Amino acid sequence: MDPEASRDLPGRDQQQLLSFLGVDNITDWEQNWRATGLLEQTLDLWPAGASPDWLWSIGLPLLTEAGRPSNSRRLIGLSALPGCGKTTLGHWLERAAAWLDLPLQVVSIDDFYFEAQRLDQAMQGNPWQVPRALPGSHDIPLLQSTLTRWLSGAAVDLPCFDKSLRQGRGDRSGWRPCSADVLVFEGWFVGCEPLPPGESLGIGSDHLLPPISPEELLARQQVQVALGPYQPIWTLLDSLWQIRAQNLSSSQRWKQQQEDQMLRDRGVALDAASLQGFVRMILSAIPAESFQRIKADVCFEVDPDRRLRRIRTREQRQDSLSSVSLTG
Repeated sequence: MDPEASRDLPGRDQQQLLSFLGVDNITDWEQNWRATGLLEQTLDLWPAGASPDWLWSIGLPLLTEAGRPSNSRRLIGLSALPGCGKTTLGHWLERAAAWLDLPLQVVSIDDFYFEAQRLDQAMQGNPWQVPRALPGSHDIPLLQSTLTRWLSGAAVDLPCFDKSLRQGRGDRSGWRPCSADVLVFEGWFVGCEPLPPGESLGIGSDHLLPPISPEELLARQQVQVALGPYQPIWTLLDSLWQIRAQNLSSSQRWKQQQEDQMLRDRGVALDAASLQGFVRMILSAIPAESFQRIKADVCFEVDPDRRLRRIRTREQRQDSLSSVSLTG
């Protein structure tokens, strides 16, 4: 990444975001970040050719949000589809925070998957044959108690999940201590709510080819029920940032790239059939409208090339979010 390369986002979008975060002078804000030396220390974590908007409009604003004085610990949610770049962002945030002596850690909802046997039981019979990722695959009591104890000021241990274990099906791989004052909690359906009573289960399915099947509709109903226990988790969030795909079909391309990278790094990845099932699950398990309705404080729109195109803050999103293409 070249931090001084041209940016894709309209300048007014970044200005509105920083104003929302309490930054009055964008020029001084950028110069202050340049003066820290942080940019040079962490550029290696960004992919070659990545847009500098990821740095100036997501990464550094998130650090600005995390660094605000507070008398209590803060939990920041980050919601984004698999493969869009949130894992890279998370690695950068942790490295940058460590360099700045900012007590921040990133944890994924994926780290709270059940252990192998119970995970397999929870995923048994789903029509996409995915080994994990669906609502209902996480240890909610562990997740809620961990976050609640952490918010109260306790030092906690966070579980770790290794997706490369068990031939790519994954398993819990240990624990890591967490005594940070700011925790970024990321996941692909963080903030998603069940459909309102009476709304059709088939909503948000017009983009699916082949059309959604009866088996998938039944599974979607089960997912709606499974989303219920996650709602108390979302209420713990002090703020929620969403990276929202302009084209939901981008998840296929992103997930393939993600698996290719895991194969290079770890020597194991999902096979073609499993990958196809995973992508189909992402597209059909939760209605597309549910992602558009996430009550995000900040929402970024990202195109299929992972270029940031728009930013909307909480005050703007109801009336001004651009239309989302489901089919491309």
